Amino acid sequence: MASQVVSELETTFANNASAWVQCFGSIKNMSAKLNPEQDVYDSNGYTTNKHWVSGPNTVFKSIMDAMFTGAYMDMYESFFLMEMDAMPVKSGWLDVFEAEATDMKTTKSAVKGSQYLGDKWDLFKHMMPDYLVDHINGNAIYNLNHTWTKFLFDSFTTNGNMMGEYAFDVAFAMISMAAEAGTDTAYAAGWATAMGDNMTYNTESNLVGNYANTLLNTSFEFPTYIRHGSHKNLFENLPDDNVTLVVAWYDYQGHFRETIPTHHPFKKILGLAYFDQMDTTEEIPAPGGNVTLTLKKATYEPYYHLCEAAKSVDTKWFALTDNYHIVKAPVSVLMETMDKPVLPYVLKDSRYCGERPNCKASMEQAEDLFSINLNYHHDKYEVLYKTADALQFCDKWDLATVGKGWGNCSLAFGPTADDYIAWKISDVNFNVSDEFVPKDKTRYGWRAWTSLWNPAPVDDRQCETNLYGVKEYLETLGNISTCTVNYVENETACVGDTTCMWRPLFESGVCLLNPKSVGLKSHSCVDAKQSMNDNATPSLVPLSCGGVRI
Repeated sequence: MASQVVSELETTFANNASAWVQCFGSIKNMSAKLNPEQDVYDSNGYTTNKHWVSGPNTVFKSIMDAMFTGAYMDMYESFFLMEMDAMPVKSGWLDVFEAEATDMKTTKSAVKGSQYLGDKWDLFKHMMPDYLVDHINGNAIYNLNHTWTKFLFDSFTTNGNMMGEYAFDVAFAMISMAAEAGTDTAYAAGWATAMGDNMTYNTESNLVGNYANTLLNTSFEFPTYIRHGSHKNLFENLPDDNVTLVVAWYDYQGHFRETIPTHHPFKKILGLAYFDQMDTTEEIPAPGGNVTLTLKKATYEPYYHLCEAAKSVDTKWFALTDNYHIVKAPVSVLMETMDKPVLPYVLKDSRYCGERPNCKASMEQAEDLFSINLNYHHDKYEVLYKTADALQFCDKWDLATVGKGWGNCSLAFGPTADDYIAWKISDVNFNVSDEFVPKDKTRYGWRAWTSLWNPAPVDDRQCETNLYGVKEYLETLGNISTCTVNYVENETACVGDTTCMWRPLFESGVCLLNPKSVGLKSHSCVDAKQSMNDNATPSLVPLSCGGVRI
């Protein structure tokens, strides 16, 4: 297939049969001639296959060999490595490439490109090695006349272990940072010879933006001319009049109300209060228009929140959260079509699920109630529910749980997202693959609509197995960043807090814990060797690095 595409491009160029032909002086092709053992790229990382980066590394080495000593030696001053998922999104991108490549001579930059601009690392970024967080993605401009470019390539390819275990772009960051910091004498000597400075390894590119496997909405205006990220990761926004966010209001605590006037898709918010509460309605101004917040007293027990929500809303769709969460602005409800939302999940056999007893228990309850096997776990607060379907589901859930109860521990949970999906799978009238776009959260950058400001109170039932006790509460508490909670879409206050840092994102930005304020990264959520790429969330995420919602 690849050879056929190349042949078609060459024929088009030779016959001057398309407008793009005028943009290039010539067209050439080469093959890395990978054998089956080399033709490997697995974004799950080192634990899956010790040669997991063999394919991209071998291709990159073939290109650099051709540029430095092979067929293209002395023909080019620089080149832009443009993988198939690097897509031009603005006209004039070739002009920008030429301008940046020319500017690299003046700034004496060896490599110029983009760091990861998505948000899937935000939760544990301060625990990750700097060379991974700050590395320039391989879709970048390489200055072939710069001494440091040649040094990087030689250092990487002559170190057999590095070539086999690290993606070339991460290795380039590792070498450059160690050289500049002087922590490796050989690298530091090469840096001195190349007269390296803060522009040598240059992350300030206007040409390319690296979003990798971040899920994005089509309305996002990309600041760069090329987007690194598959078109399959682009989705439409659900119109805000089609969805209600239903909040379980357990008590008077919380910061939820403070985050309503932010960028989010919920113009209708319904609070179901589990305490004495008069029915109230208020209009709250927000960037996308007024938000209607309605509060009323719940009529069912808290564990039945999903089904009471379904019985209470008047929109086609609804989502769930509680007052121990805040709106994680900026956020969107992502849809492939207006009837097909994204469905985030984690694998049943994943380490994420294995470290969380409530994950396994949720799936077991769903399997027991609807007599099917589940391969995936779904977070109740990350699923978009179709109201009409949820009403049917609740009737079936009530029937399936006759003789069982939450209070006496014969049910681990009330209605869950796993129960909802299991019911759909068990019913011949539904086909989950036609109704949702499933996305593995460990591989894609899924941005949840809400996040915890404080853990929910512990489960005080005297069950034989306690799925959420003091241990889980404290682990979850340790994972909550005050920067994220206190400064939602508040750049000024975030920047004013020395423990925090502001990062532009989508319509506004997010406030994160500043890694430099943390000190030594002794407690790590990731194993660096298993996280040498930005196309997947690091696979080792301890319980203390994740939430406990079901």
